Amino acid sequence: MEGINLILKNWLQYESTFIENLVICRKRPTQLSAHDLRVAIKKMRSCLRLKKEFSAEEWKEPFSGIAALFRSFGRLRDYDISLMLLRKIERKEHLSFPFFKEYLCVNRSLARKWAKQDAVRFNEQEPDGFIEQFELLEGTQEETAERILQLSGLKIARVRNLAKHFHKNAHEIRKQLKDVYYWLRLSPKEVAESFINMKVFDRTLKHLGNFQDHFVLKKKIRQYRQDLPKKNEERVMLKDLDRKLETFQKTVLDRAIKNWQAVKNKKATRIVALSGPERSSLKHN
Repeated sequence: MEGINLILKNWLQYESTFIENLVICRKRPTQLSAHDLRVAIKKMRSCLRLKKEFSAEEWKEPFSGIAALFRSFGRLRDYDISLMLLRKIERKEHLSFPFFKEYLCVNRSLARKWAKQDAVRFNEQEPDGFIEQFELLEGTQEETAERILQLSGLKIARVRNLAKHFHKNAHEIRKQLKDVYYWLRLSPKEVAESFINMKVFDRTLKHLGNFQDHFVLKKKIRQYRQDLPKKNEERVMLKDLDRKLETFQKTVLDRAIKNWQAVKNKKATRIVALSGPERSSLKHN
C-alpha cells in the first residue's frame, strides 16, 4: 500500500490542482490559471507514463479529452508568453511594435474565448477514471522509489544520446527531462538527491523553457511578417528582432548545455541499465 500511495497521492494532488484551475478558466482564463492548468496536466500525463512502466497499461486514448484541453490552453499560453516577452523587449530596448502587439492581443482574445468554451464543455469527472488503475499498482514505497530511479536512469541515457545534437533536439530533450524531474519529485527528497543534483537539474529545465518561449515568439513574428509589405517599417524592425532572438536563444541554450553537463557528470548520478522488455517499453513510450 505504501508504494501505491507514493504515486496515487501525487496523482490526486495533480488532479485537484487541475480541477481548481479548470473552475477558474470556465469563468475567465487568466495567465496564471492557464499556466497552472497546463502544468497540472503535464504532471498528470507524466504520472500516467510512469504508471505504464509499472503496469504496461495504455493511457493515451482515455486521456485524449484532457490532452485536447491541454492543446487548447497551449494556444492561449503561446500568445500570453509572446506578449509578455515582447513587452519586456520593448521596455529594455526602447522599441515599439504597436501593430504586431495588436495582432497578438486580438489572437489572444480569440484563443481565450475558445479555451474557455473547451473548459466549459470538459467533463471534470474524466480524470477520476484513472484512480482505480493507480490503486491496482503493487510494491512498497522503497520498491517504487527504486524503480523510479531505474526508469529515470534510462531516460537520462536517452537524453545523453539526444544531446549529441542538442540544438536540434532541444524540445525533445526538455520533454524527456521533464518526465525525469516529475518522476523524481514523486520520490522522497533524499532519494532524488542521491540520484541527481535537483537544483542544477531545475536550472537546466528553466533555461530550456526560456529557449522554448523565445522560439514561440519567433514563430509568431515570422507568421505575422509574411503578410506585411517588404518595405513596411515594422516588418524591418521585426526582422532585426528575429536576429536578436536567434542570438539570445543560442546564449540560453549554451547555459542549458552547461547545466546539463554538470548534471550528466555528477559522480552521484546513478544510470541504472535495464535490459530486455523494460528497455524496449521505455523506447516506445
